Amino acid sequence: MNTEKGSLAWALRVTVPVAMGYLPLGMAFGAYSVSLGFAPYLAPLTALVVFAGSIEFLLVGLVAAGAGLAQIAVTTLLVNSRHIFYGFSYPAHLLHSPFAKVYGPYALTDEAYALISSGVHPTTQRELLLVQGVSHFYWVFGAAVGAFAGGLVPDSFDGFDFALTGLFSLLFVDALAGASRRVAILAAAGVSIGVGLLLPRSLFLLGAMICYALLCVLLVRFPGSRPGRSSGRRGHGSATAAEGTV
Repeated sequence: MNTEKGSLAWALRVTVPVAMGYLPLGMAFGAYSVSLGFAPYLAPLTALVVFAGSIEFLLVGLVAAGAGLAQIAVTTLLVNSRHIFYGFSYPAHLLHSPFAKVYGPYALTDEAYALISSGVHPTTQRELLLVQGVSHFYWVFGAAVGAFAGGLVPDSFDGFDFALTGLFSLLFVDALAGASRRVAILAAAGVSIGVGLLLPRSLFLLGAMICYALLCVLLVRFPGSRPGRSSGRRGHGSATAAEGTV
């Protein structure tokens, strides 16, 4: 099997960490959707069209509860507004075709961004779209399996909801291992979590993300200097560390 960079086999291999989170969590989403009374085909269809991870769980719950369009729109904005910050280091310059320019930003999820920025580092449009497309497939396939086999999962089964948390933890540790200012990054993460805990629960993620993004900007803007060392070089290293963990 051809595992050269840019091949489908290569994409399947490098996206294994994403599959470990997307497949079980997608199955959980499919089973959850069916348990709320939705037809089985709607889970994979939602995964294909919406493709927004956590908001999909909220979406089917809000729809099942009869929430209005305005409430759904505001909730989606608050939860997914963190994606604004991903554009700062997303390699949009690799996207050339009209399809790529539409699909690339559309398929930019937390996990795909973390993989692209901290491990894979695609250098061509094909490599970038393969990573995102394969990740998208994992989510849709997991949702389909969960929807059509959801009735076989006991109600008492627990643990699906931790899959994504475990994935993020592994990606963060991997990015941190290659960072040049680990203490500063950990301190920024701790402060951001503390700020988020002070906010209402619905604003925790948004508040923590904004706080962390601002602190990363400060780390890059004021990298510090030591006698006999080039501040410009240190600044470049800080920028790399910040981009790899935002």
